[in-house]
Amino acid sequence: MMTRIEHLTSARLHQSYTRIRHRSGLTVCVLPKRAAVTYAVLGVGFGANDRMFRNTSEAAEVPLLRPSALPEDTNFIPAGTAHFLEHKMFAERDGEDAIARFARCGANADAYTTPDLTAYLYSTTEDPYAPLEILLDFVTHPYFTEENVAKERSIIAQEIRMYDDTPMQAGYYNLMAALYHTHPIRDNVGGTEETIAEITPELLYRCHAAFYRPENMVLTVSGNVTAEAVIAVCDRCLPDAAALFPTQRIYLPEPEQIVRPQITAEAGAATPLLYFGVKDSNLSADPAERLRYASAVDILNDILFCKSSPIFADLYGRGWINGRFGAEYEHTETYSYALISAETKHIEETADAIRTYLSDRRALHDITQAQFARCRRVMYASSVTAYESTEDMALDCLDCTMDGNELFASVDVMMQITMDNLTFALDTLYKPECMAVSVVTK
Repeated sequence: MMTRIEHLTSARLHQSYTRIRHRSGLTVCVLPKRAAVTYAVLGVGFGANDRMFRNTSEAAEVPLLRPSALPEDTNFIPAGTAHFLEHKMFAERDGEDAIARFARCGANADAYTTPDLTAYLYSTTEDPYAPLEILLDFVTHPYFTEENVAKERSIIAQEIRMYDDTPMQAGYYNLMAALYHTHPIRDNVGGTEETIAEITPELLYRCHAAFYRPENMVLTVSGNVTAEAVIAVCDRCLPDAAALFPTQRIYLPEPEQIVRPQITAEAGAATPLLYFGVKDSNLSADPAERLRYASAVDILNDILFCKSSPIFADLYGRGWINGRFGAEYEHTETYSYALISAETKHIEETADAIRTYLSDRRALHDITQAQFARCRRVMYASSVTAYESTEDMALDCLDCTMDGNELFASVDVMMQITMDNLTFALDTLYKPECMAVSVVTK
């Protein structure tokens, strides 16, 4: 496989970057920028939601599998494995932690795990290429033993206990449990003490071999770098592509209906927390379609739930909520939901008001073209501002590329959204039968 290079430019944003399909199979995005800090992030297509997989024998891309019955060759992954693997990737054979290697060349390193990916990153004000070699080296050369896995297990167990005691964590995962029957989004990214007890060095090596492959990774580098120099580092650190036998992710079918309408838990909240969720079953395997739909929902939610919206004015005017009120939206190939959160001592009244607000559709009918245009301009300005930060550019580029889109597409699509798109989003997403509530009290 030959290294392929393409240059992507946005006339709207007056920005450009280079996207490379390296001969190893790795996708590399280089965003040169005169800045004090260079920021790099390597994303792996292995997240907390990846709980079942099978190894294919076909040298081609394979779609997600949603079988009525699991194949006999299914591999099962305990909850928390991707997060556990992220922690253990920093261990090295000589006993040194990779963090120390980064520090010696003037770089700060970190990592994180989400439901959909694992990311390893560094920032530096010095030579950007030396830490890049370290990044590509330690992520592709794992070292697991019974001893270092057992030690990490106790550390992660403490982390799980600490986060389990937080009201926001309880509220979020209870909402996911109310919305989803089978999807792993209902499970904590870090797993539980019981599930991480099942993690062994053999399992970690198996998951690394299945998912930590160059063709399943994206590297984005933003700052004082050139595409030629980044390619040279990849040439030195990565082998040529082997035969591509992709790993197939397996997800159980997920019903459209919710599990239950409400879950209430006591978790020490100073003020009761309300998480109002809406399960969205409008899923697509087409990245462009996902981006278009998500852009419409983002604009819609900003209008419906901003500080100048009718619902905020009503709830705040009644004294039912404080300023901590807002909406967010997550949309992927396998799960999608809207979440409206509030601090309130009037749980039932606030939840009923939100439900009525969304169900009667009056909110959309009251949206004017001026509101729509103003919201889109604000979101556009926010997108442009992100290009001032090498960190924001690298992370945004990673997320877009991992989802099958390119960095500039989100702004272009957002500016093409119409009122008809908002109407479709409202009617598709905000169905009364798909709404659930999670409440956290003292």
